[in-house]
Amino acid sequence: MTDMQLFQWLGITFFAMGIGMLTNPKFIKDMTRDFLGSTTYIFFGGLICLAIGLPLVTFHNVWALNNSLIITFLAWLALIKGLALIMFPIQTMHMYKSVLVKENKPYMSLGIIIIGIFLLYFGYFV
Repeated sequence: MTDMQLFQWLGITFFAMGIGMLTNPKFIKDMTRDFLGSTTYIFFGGLICLAIGLPLVTFHNVWALNNSLIITFLAWLALIKGLALIMFPIQTMHMYKSVLVKENKPYMSLGIIIIGIFLLYFGYFV
């Protein structure tokens, strides 16, 4: 995949997540509660993050001061999150509970939407 395609993929994902969080706060709160209450969800969430992060880190580990650094940074975040969820599920779950169980604040949704727009800009216009 090219950088442009990766930016498009990540941008659409972040943008859609942000819109979903903004327009469906009760659903997101219920989903978060279900996720944090299920060891199976936590494990599979870790596998999904690992499945996204590891190939990106393996094939796109570019530490140059350009647009590619954004993709590399997000890839490493996904990989680290996946490893944390699989290797330290209880500790990671407690960390997430302190942040995610709180009321779904619109600024979190807006921040994710802005990140999505930023990524889409690099995917379609740069």
